[in-house]
Amino acid sequence: MDPDAGAKETGLGRVRERLAAAEAMADPARARAMIEELIDEVAPLHGELLYALAGLHLRQGRTERAYLWLEVAADAGFWDVERLRQDPIFASLSDNERFRGVLRRIWAHGYIAMLERDERDDFQKPDQVIAALQFRAGERVADIGAGSGYFTFRVARAVSPGGTVLALDATPEMLDYLARRMISEGAENVTWRCVPRDDPELKAESVDTVLLIDTLHYIQDRRAYAEHLRAALRPGGRLAVIDYRPKPWAERPWGPPPEQQLPRDVIDRDFAAAGLALHQSFEFLPEQYFAVYGRS
Repeated sequence: MDPDAGAKETGLGRVRERLAAAEAMADPARARAMIEELIDEVAPLHGELLYALAGLHLRQGRTERAYLWLEVAADAGFWDVERLRQDPIFASLSDNERFRGVLRRIWAHGYIAMLERDERDDFQKPDQVIAALQFRAGERVADIGAGSGYFTFRVARAVSPGGTVLALDATPEMLDYLARRMISEGAENVTWRCVPRDDPELKAESVDTVLLIDTLHYIQDRRAYAEHLRAALRPGGRLAVIDYRPKPWAERPWGPPPEQQLPRDVIDRDFAAAGLALHQSFEFLPEQYFAVYGRS
């Protein structure tokens, strides 16, 4: 008999007991929190095992098996993309496109989890943002930098019936997730497209509202980008920007790095040069500015 069998069974038994206790709870929120805590404890070890197995296969020259287990690890929530990128065991794969694809998948899983974390609602206040923008049924909206669809599907509901949302992003892995989410959300008025970082590729006078939420700090040539957006707006259209007020890492150790953060007056200046004037601003977001622009 395996001398460790009793300890193993005891450990698994405790996990099962905690899971059963959560499932028996009448309060779904408490049950969810308990199961998420359990996942936080168990999942890292699962990912470590899969990662180690991939490395052992590669050391034996079994490259296909190594890729399969790396992909399983990615889907199981292994998140340490930098560790994989720098691990000498996998150095022989670094120039392979399939390996780069695994790196992107691991990065995307971690980034999606960050975008969809519950705490984001506390500072992003999505329901208040939607209410402030007063969407109308039938509006055509472009959500640029849509990511996981955090705002996309809220807007899709706000412009129904008759309205549409075009979700644009430069990262295919984000759009893969968003496309799957469209099915579960039943969002028939959402479409998506992968676009370059420097051009939203919107047709002239094709949208009523453009959303740039947590996105503008990625854009290099903001004036040229704003010119694209101005051309895409229908008469009376608007451009809503939400981004981070500049703060040092010591004060806010999350969000975009300090060198990417943009003061609002810089955006006002760049947009004005592109023919977009500030029409409205809101002050209820604790970490971000929220401004709406239109054709000047």
